[in-house]
Amino acid sequence: MKSTIEKLVKFVNQKPNLEFANYGELSSYRKESREITSDRKDFFALLSLAQRRIDNLDTQLTNYLSKNSGRLTINENGNLEYCTGQYFPTEYRPAANRVLSNLIWASYRDELDTNSPNPIYKDGNEIRKEIRRNLSRRVSNCYFN
Repeated sequence: MKSTIEKLVKFVNQKPNLEFANYGELSSYRKESREITSDRKDFFALLSLAQRRIDNLDTQLTNYLSKNSGRLTINENGNLEYCTGQYFPTEYRPAANRVLSNLIWASYRDELDTNSPNPIYKDGNEIRKEIRRNLSRRVSNCYFN
């Protein structure tokens, strides 16, 4: 049986299957293709940070995806389901990225000082500053701005 992380990686790694007929010219098709590839790179950067920060990430991912009402969810059988908004190839990877970014944000938000019940970060600006130390500018700006 595959873990939720493995299912999410498989979901992100699937080919986008862009339809060339939806683009007026080759340059716009290639531009979209590059953006989709960047979304995949963003996913693996977020996954790396999530694996370093979050204990039992697989369990938390499963809980989040089963209770969340977003476009990406996990059903009773443990399979990922995605509800397309407008165009699947351009939005499925950012959906997975948003799931990870929400879990990462929660891990920073809920981090407590070791000797007291006080949170380490006073507000969202401090959390964003700390996240920027661990991710590229592109990923930080796209998912934590």
